[in-house]
Amino acid sequence: MATKKYKRKQKKNGFSILGIIGAILLVAGICFGALLGWRLYNENTSSTDSTVSTKQENKNQEDASSGSTKTAEPENEEEKKTTAGNDAKAKTDELEKQLAAEVEKNENGLKNANVVLNEPYEAEGKIIISSTITNIVETEGDCNYIFTNNSTTFTKKTRVLPNAKNTVCEAVMLEKGSLNAGQWKVRLEYKSNYAEGVSGTQTFTIK
Repeated sequence: MATKKYKRKQKKNGFSILGIIGAILLVAGICFGALLGWRLYNENTSSTDSTVSTKQENKNQEDASSGSTKTAEPENEEEKKTTAGNDAKAKTDELEKQLAAEVEKNENGLKNANVVLNEPYEAEGKIIISSTITNIVETEGDCNYIFTNNSTTFTKKTRVLPNAKNTVCEAVMLEKGSLNAGQWKVRLEYKSNYAEGVSGTQTFTIK
């Protein structure tokens, strides 16, 4: 009877050992699978990051290449104003060159200025006379309005006003009481270092 109990105990211990070995193998398999999965995940992540990095580098290179061919835009309002001013000056300079090529020179070697004297008119008790030099673009010059009435002659000198398309002489404004009654004639003589010219005569009456 004792021998039979011992054999049963041996069988029981044998089954226990096999169960432990099986459990160890199962755990090992799970760990191995987890390790393999983690490694594959890292490889995929690294590959994706590398692809994204490559695309970003390519985009940066394209942007740099594209940017090298673009004109830099002004960053603030002050730069925009400066740029606009430079553009306007360049256009004025170009217009001056074009007009200079078209204008003939007189015997003094100066350009023939086409001086247009506008018809005098009365406003608020004043006689106003204005003029324009249509074929010259200058910022400096002498504008002399010459008035005559019988034996009386006097001159009013005004300055040149900046203009992008032609040259404008500042208008003369005369108080009616400053002139003798009668018929007056006026003409404009313009002269600068580069051009000169005389307008036709305009007539007006002071009562």
